[in-house]
This record gives sequence, C-alpha cells and structure tokens, in this order.
Amino acid sequence: MDTLAHTSGRLKVASLFSGCGVLDYGLTQAGHEIVLQTESDPDAREVLAARFQGICQPTDPATVECLPPDADVLAASVVCAEQEGSWRESWSKDSVASKLKQVLRLLKAGRGGQGGAVPWVLVEASTALLESDGEGVPIVCDLVSELERLGYRWAHRTIAAAAFGVPDVKPRVVLLASKHGDPRDVLLTEDAGKSANFLEPPGAETSQTFVFNQSAEGEMRVFSDFVDGFHPGDGGAVMDAAGHLAPVEVHDAERLQGLPPGWTLTSRPPAPGSRVDNAPRWKALAASLGCVPASQWIGSRLAKPYELKHDGRGSAFEAPVTVPWPTAAYNVGHGRAHVACSPFPRTNGGTLPTLGGFISGVVGAGGGGGGGEDRIGGCVTKETALECVKALRAAGWQPPPQLIAVEVAAEAAIAAATAAAV
Repeated sequence: MDTLAHTSGRLKVASLFSGCGVLDYGLTQAGHEIVLQTESDPDAREVLAARFQGICQPTDPATVECLPPDADVLAASVVCAEQEGSWRESWSKDSVASKLKQVLRLLKAGRGGQGGAVPWVLVEASTALLESDGEGVPIVCDLVSELERLGYRWAHRTIAAAAFGVPDVKPRVVLLASKHGDPRDVLLTEDAGKSANFLEPPGAETSQTFVFNQSAEGEMRVFSDFVDGFHPGDGGAVMDAAGHLAPVEVHDAERLQGLPPGWTLTSRPPAPGSRVDNAPRWKALAASLGCVPASQWIGSRLAKPYELKHDGRGSAFEAPVTVPWPTAAYNVGHGRAHVACSPFPRTNGGTLPTLGGFISGVVGAGGGGGGGEDRIGGCVTKETALECVKALRAAGWQPPPQLIAVEVAAEAAIAAATAAAV
C-alpha cells in the first residue's frame, strides 16, 4: 500500500531537469528538502553544485533507476524543453514529451527499498503544453491520461509571476498529481485574480520604463512597465522615462526569476574593474525560466495540503480530448472537469509590479558624466541601440532623440563605408 512519509510540513523532493535550481530553491524556501537533482546543462550544473551541496546530481534522468526511498514529491520543470513533435513522435530527447516520459518512467519504477509510489508529482511547463501538438491532441491530454492509468488524481492551472511581485505577466502551467490527497485543495483554492481591480495598470504618475530583450529566436522585443516572458541573455537593455539606455545586468535577470542577486555566481567575485565573462551565468539562467516566489507558494501549500478545501465546482469535459484545452482543469476520480481560475493566486498590493522599481539599470540613469549619446555609446553597443530603435518603432513607440541620433550616425557611417567600397 502507498504510504506518505510526511503528511504535512517538510517533504523530500526529487527534482528532474532542475536548471539552475529556481523551482528547487522556491520549494526549499517553503521548508522542503531536495534529495535528488538532474540537469544536463553544464553551466546550470555548476550553479546546482554550488547552491545545493551534498546532493546526488546525475546529468541524465535516464541513468536514475528508481526514486529515493524517502521521496515525497517528484518535481520536474520542462519550461525550457523543446516544443517540437507530438507525444507519439518526438525526435529529440530534449523535447517536452521526451522529458515527461522520463517522469512517467520513474513514477512507474517507484521509490527504491520497497518505498512504493511517490505520493506527489509536480510538473512546471510552458503554456504550449495545453496547445495542440499537430495531431489535434494537446500534450497535457496524453500526460494526464498516463497519470490516471497510474492511479493519480490531478489538477492544473496557469500561474503568472506578477502575482508574486515579479513584473512578468507571462503565465506558466503548474500541474500537481497525488496518490492520496486532493490536488485541487493545493492549486485551485486561491484566486486573487477574480478581484476586479487587481489588473489595473500603473497610474499616470508612474514613470514608464522599457526593457529590450532578445527572444530565444534572436528577435529583439520591447516591453513597457512589465515583461511578457523574459529570455535571459546578453544584449538586452533598459530605457528609463528620460530616454537613457543601460544594459540589463545578470543580477536583474536573476531577480526576474525571483532569485537573489548573485545566485549564478559559482566563484569568488573578481576585483572591481576586472573584465568579467558572464556568459555562463546567462546560460544557467536560460536553463530554468522559473519563478522562485511562485514555487515557494506551491511549496507552502504542499506543506499544508489539507488546510484549504476546494468547493468542488467545475464543468465536466464534453469529451476526453478537448481542444483548446482549458487553462485550469482537474480529475479527482469522477471524470475530467474544467474550472474558471485566473493566473493570479495572490495579490501584490492590488496592482501589477512594474519594471521601473525593479530593474537596477534604471536607478540613477539620468545622472553621470555626459549626455544621452555618450551614455548610450558607453553602456550598450551601437548595434544594440539600433535594434532597440527598430523594436520601439515596430511596437508603435517614438524613439527618444538620443537614440535617433545614434541611428542617424550609424546610417551615415554605413553609407560612407558603402560609398568608399564602390
């Protein structure tokens, strides 16, 4: 018979595809213990080795034969997994389907030492999990079907980091399955987004801040006041209301995942003024794309899974395979049902957090030696500044004079070089 080592309080977590430890750090902040981590990215593994010392950390979950005998939770973050193929035809071991199949393999293998099935399963993924895989079947449908065959009850919803004080409104999917409890009680009982005034934009007195961020495909995107998914990488910039441009620093990207500044540092900081290669830190952050406060909230709910009770409301699926798949749904043994649930479990003072008070590059941007043109030339590359101008225009914004001046100068230089070549 399946037993639960700890009915509440401190749980032991086996973590797959751990990245640089964003999900795991949030769970430890809620009082839980990490007993296993797997990660293939070498830069992220360096961070795990520094921040989670003394833990078994194999590179590939395929080498793990069974879960630790005392594991209470199997957690997996597949937010960064490749979104290709379908559940039945996945051509990469780094795809979402391939990684989720490793989760299911270990659930079937169970816990070592006669430990039986693991009581809780936690999966974090992008919203692409809910979309059609090209065959008309969302990957989440195949996943929950397998969980049901294994005897798990499940529930899922979308969660936005903005609900926890991070200025990022992009939702992610969180799915929780349980052998003994009601996952609805953990995930679906809090919903501050039903409040009519929660999503009010910043007031007119708030200075507008722009963040320029390159997507995973290399396209420069521009966000105002808050981001809609931030991809960690060098080459981004932040512009304040006065039009001053400054680079987005690594510690800003860490904070945009809810991490403390310096989390990805794995050696002693160099002397001030020394040249620093931050490429490994950017790569480590790109291997996670999580939100510490959100995972801490999940961890706090797991610590007291019976404290709140779901009201049981929901509408039954008209068919087992539903397209589009709802953003919040469950099956606790009486059939699949969907429920209205916003991505905002909690409030953050009633308004969305904004980038102006969050990104350090904005602080003091108006001071310092020289005018706007010197500042742009000294802080970000001219190529980045030009990309920022194009992104602003593509989004319908008028670039500030100092950026237009850089654009004019660059175009003149290109024209002169072309003329000289002829």
